[in-house]
Amino acid sequence: QKWDKYSPRQHRHLDFISQFSTDIRYIKGADNISADMLSRVETIRTPTAVDYDEIADSQRDDPELKLILSTNSSLELQEVVIPGSSKTLFCDAKS
Repeated sequence: QKWDKYSPRQHRHLDFISQFSTDIRYIKGADNISADMLSRVETIRTPTAVDYDEIADSQRDDPELKLILSTNSSLELQEVVIPGSSKTLFCDAKS
């Protein structure tokens, strides 16, 4: 190709693109595990509700959070009461 007809920006772009392989091959979905799993939306499950009481219990027993609370941290942690519960959650109140 004649490189003279391209701008410096196009030279850089073509140089960048040339670093990648142009070898494109078909891989059957079942053999391409990552793509196969990501294409199956129904298998990606998220919890329908957040169990704030369980999070509060986990925070209460978490040694890492206890360490953060006992040291000088850039976090501005505040205890927030969970609505409808007597438990509290530590939340970063920094904006």
